[in-house]
Amino acid sequence: MLWTTVLKMSALALATGAPSWVAAETVRTGDVMQGVPVISKLDVADLESGKTHRFMFQGAEMGSGQYWHVPIAVAKGARPGKRVLLVAGVHGDELNPIGALQEIFARLDPATLSGSVIGVFGLNRPGVEYVTRSWPTVDLGKTLINPNRVWPGVKDGNTVERHAWLFMENVFKGNADIGVDLHTGGNGIDFALFVFASPDAESQRIAELFPVDQIMTSPSFPGTLEHGLNEAGIPAVTLEIGGPRGFDSRMIQAGVIGAENLFSHYGMSGKPLGQTAKDGNVYRGNDLHDMFADASGFVTLLVGLNDEVRKGQKVAMQRNAFGDVVHEYVATVDGRVAIIGTDAVRERGVDVVSLIVNTPACAPQGCGHEGDER
Repeated sequence: MLWTTVLKMSALALATGAPSWVAAETVRTGDVMQGVPVISKLDVADLESGKTHRFMFQGAEMGSGQYWHVPIAVAKGARPGKRVLLVAGVHGDELNPIGALQEIFARLDPATLSGSVIGVFGLNRPGVEYVTRSWPTVDLGKTLINPNRVWPGVKDGNTVERHAWLFMENVFKGNADIGVDLHTGGNGIDFALFVFASPDAESQRIAELFPVDQIMTSPSFPGTLEHGLNEAGIPAVTLEIGGPRGFDSRMIQAGVIGAENLFSHYGMSGKPLGQTAKDGNVYRGNDLHDMFADASGFVTLLVGLNDEVRKGQKVAMQRNAFGDVVHEYVATVDGRVAIIGTDAVRERGVDVVSLIVNTPACAPQGCGHEGDER
């Protein structure tokens, strides 16, 4: 039986050009959850064409020794083509991306599709359950870890690092040609329709296919999924579609239109392109200028998302409990409003307003912004 298996693998390798020692297989654990098979490894190549496949991916262990299981869908087209990866829920309180993926897959017809679309519905399982940005771990009580700072993960790392490693090694690598990591602003902030894109041509092309208001050219930040994918040879962008915790139909539709534009552009579908970044008043920048609270108190914003701001313009006022003005926030650069703090209570040191700007010293590669927005 063993030699028969080896001979079959060798024959497959000769037919596909793959090394004979590579076993192409989707590994099923034998478990079934809610009628869906559980897998520990995905290989799109051995899935039946012309169908949408649903799985529960077995991620890292919980403290109890049980596993976090993440829903994954693969729409495998009837014909070969580009393989697109769409990931939602790296931050668990950012829910528009999950709504977008649900709509994208509802509209996909694998029978007419060339290539494959892989969707990950809520990668940060505990974050989604508790509607929180972070991944909670049991360490000195509870430690909150940003799961978009641990990629490409660590095989024998902590729970979050291992979860990332399992996804990178057993789902993403070998199955995707391009990737989009979908996000929103976190709790207490709102984000414009915005893309972080590396300066390479492919990432810029992906970014332009989404009907966004703003594109920031910047090297991907180490630790983000975007960076991990780029380093693995999978061109990727980070898409921001609004604010957290709810479903915003306008933002969700922007994600859907952009994804369908990807399918059109790469010859995966016969549909024409919909609205793209170039069809709107897109603002291109290479840096984010954050205006953090210099005091604590109640903030009144004087600008909104996508407003053009000039140097010297007042953008917000802050008052104490009696209503006395304790601070005024004035722009020190020209730019466009990318992020606003939606909670009126702003504690010292948190973001009030962020502007996407063009910093000449950063051209053409971008500044590599190190803030917490990605």
